Amino acid sequence: MRAGAPDRPDRHLVVEEGAAMVDPLWWVYVDEGSGLTARRWHVGFVDGDYYALRAAEWDGPDRVRLTVDTGERDEVHVVELSPSDGRPHRMVDRG
Repeated sequence: MRAGAPDRPDRHLVVEEGAAMVDPLWWVYVDEGSGLTARRWHVGFVDGDYYALRAAEWDGPDRVRLTVDTGERDEVHVVELSPSDGRPHRMVDRG
């Protein structure tokens, strides 16, 4: 999945899915810029052995919202990004 940020044509939310044997894995990134100056920032990781990534979406031009199913309830994690370069202030690790 790749989704552009609202009001930020230079910023994209990227979700890559893989697998470890039979369980899915999700990596969440923010791509900032383009060409030789593009940067990729790691925002989150979810291990499908224990959790499931239900949603990854923009919550504004400088915020990403991840919804993770824990098996008992959904956790919502909001990650703030630096307005100047897109660097996340923290990373979500559910693995």
